[in-house]
Amino acid sequence: MWLLPRSSNWVRTCSIPSIGRQTLLLRPLSQQRTFLDSLLSSALGPCPLRSLTHTKTIPHSASSIFKAVSDVSGYPSFLPFTISSNVTSRDERGYPARASLKVGYDKFGLEEIWESNVKCDPDKGIVEAQSSESRSSGLFEVLQTRWQIQPAQNSDNQTSVKLDLDVKFRNPVYDQAFAQVEGKVANMMITAFEKRVQELEAANKR
Repeated sequence: MWLLPRSSNWVRTCSIPSIGRQTLLLRPLSQQRTFLDSLLSSALGPCPLRSLTHTKTIPHSASSIFKAVSDVSGYPSFLPFTISSNVTSRDERGYPARASLKVGYDKFGLEEIWESNVKCDPDKGIVEAQSSESRSSGLFEVLQTRWQIQPAQNSDNQTSVKLDLDVKFRNPVYDQAFAQVEGKVANMMITAFEKRVQELEAANKR
């Protein structure tokens, strides 16, 4: 989701010893980023937790929308900021329970692998994804989503979709970049799923 090169996880640095022979040292980009994040946070203060909420009524069935939202492996084909997705475990009903998503923002050439715990409850129409504690040195200190998908009251084939998104960056620079688009992110995501449902329904009619 946002100023680092995407081509490699390593940064190459050069040093010239006294004997005049050039030596290449490889240092993990994650270590340099962690140092930079700590330095900026100390200078500028911690990043705020940004909580976004958007609700929209969509002219599709709740079951169709839930199917699209719970299909985590299909996210890269239609969801903004999602580069790749790998479901690593599923629950007893076959829904994703844990997934590894690579998220990024092409404008800034930035990407991050987000390990998440997923909970899908078709009976309540809820899909939740929360960042795993094992990714403690990533771009995000907090990244979690909660979808609530319910049939709209007094309306046939209409569904109320609510998305709650919480995000907290470690680096103030990334936080300020996200702040420029945060007002559009939740609506953009719901719109992407709405289009996905339209595509799936059209494919089923063929």
